[in-house]
Amino acid sequence: MKRLLVACALLLGLIIGCFVEYTAVSRATDELSAAVSGQTDAVVLQMCFARWNTHKPVLAALIRHNEIDQIENLYRRAIQAAQNNDLNETRLQVAELTGMLRHLSELEFPSWHNIF
Repeated sequence: MKRLLVACALLLGLIIGCFVEYTAVSRATDELSAAVSGQTDAVVLQMCFARWNTHKPVLAALIRHNEIDQIENLYRRAIQAAQNNDLNETRLQVAELTGMLRHLSELEFPSWHNIF
C-alpha cells in the first residue's frame, strides 16, 4: 500500500511540476512576444533582445536548446534588418520571431507525452 501511495504522490508531483513549468514558460513568452510584435525600430528590437537575455536562463533550463538558438538568431536577423533600414525584411523577421515565441508555450503545454 505504501508503494502505491508513494507512486501516486510522485505522479502528482510530476503533474504539478509540468503545470508550473508551463505557466513560467507561457508568462515569459507572452511578455516577450507582446514586446516584439510589430516592432520595426532597431533600438526597440535591441531592448527586446536585452529583455530576452534576462528571461533566457530560466527558459534555457526548461526548453530545448535548438529553439533557444533559433530565437536568438531571429532576434539578431531582425535587428540587422532594422539597422539596414529594410522594412519588409524587418517585418518578416519580427513576424517569424513572434510566431516562434508563441510556439514555445504550445510546445510546453502539459500532455501525457510531456509527462512520460
